[in-house]
Amino acid sequence: MNKIFTFMRESNTARFFIPLGIFLIVFGVIMFVINSNNQNYIEIEAIVSNVKLSQEEYTDIDGNRVDATYNVTVKYTVDGKEYDAKLDDVSEYNVGDKMKIYYNPKDPSQITQTKSLIIPIVIVVAGIISLVGGIMSGLNAIKRYKKMKEQERGWNNE
Repeated sequence: MNKIFTFMRESNTARFFIPLGIFLIVFGVIMFVINSNNQNYIEIEAIVSNVKLSQEEYTDIDGNRVDATYNVTVKYTVDGKEYDAKLDDVSEYNVGDKMKIYYNPKDPSQITQTKSLIIPIVIVVAGIISLVGGIMSGLNAIKRYKKMKEQERGWNNE
């Protein structure tokens, strides 16, 4: 029974990093698919027409200042038709400010603020690193467990 507890203790790191790695890889792939779907979106300049405070500025428990976030409504025109769209949790803008957005050419009412694939790629890479680290830690735990069993056999033979 002691061997099982020892193995469980030795494999804690692996049991944390392997599921974390799998989660990050899956999450990153999902984000990549979503973001790759908006790669054909077209850049346009929008005008901020309404600003509403979403979250006030505050200081977290570690003493770090967290900026306020806002919900804004933007107006933009595509092929002579004017659209309104809402963007949540953005940095501070004032009514009348210009903002770069991207719209879906098939449905101009669908917009996004970014077309970047960097964040999903970073998440997938972090997941791969976590998964490999977890596997390596698990293999080391198995080696230590086998070494402990061999050492115990040596004690029993004396």
